[in-house]
Amino acid sequence: MRYIWQSDTIGLCCLYMVIYGHWNFSVHDGKFNSCDLSRSDFSHSDLTNSTFKNSNLDHCSFENTNLTGTLFKNANLKGVTFKNSIYNKTHFKSCNLSGLIFDGETFKQTIFEGSSLRKASFRDAILINVQFRMSDLKKIDFTGASMDKLTYNSLHGAKVDLSSVNII
Repeated sequence: MRYIWQSDTIGLCCLYMVIYGHWNFSVHDGKFNSCDLSRSDFSHSDLTNSTFKNSNLDHCSFENTNLTGTLFKNANLKGVTFKNSIYNKTHFKSCNLSGLIFDGETFKQTIFEGSSLRKASFRDAILINVQFRMSDLKKIDFTGASMDKLTYNSLHGAKVDLSSVNII
């Protein structure tokens, strides 16, 4: 069964989450602010233009999830799984993404701002017009990634190892 909720019913969504432990519905413009959603499964959900501010997303799963226009701000993303998701205009602000794996993902107009990406992996990812603003990029892995010149130049200026990157 697939559910569609409006943003004013997020409290009910949180209740659904507590009872069933997984999501499989659309929440456009949802506000998941200051929620403890640890170990939740958002797979196959549409979270377009939703916000996760000051929320605990520890060990959550975002597989085949539409994150278009989604804002993650000060969210705990420790141990999160991102796989085959849509990242169009997604914004990660002041988040700890250290050690997360984004291998093979495609990012379009995504912003990583003031976030830690230490030891994160973007192997074989595609990055188009992606910005890394004031973020910790130490030991980030872009092996086999493809990116546009704008993204490449901003990362090159931050002294990131781009020796095995393809420019598209």
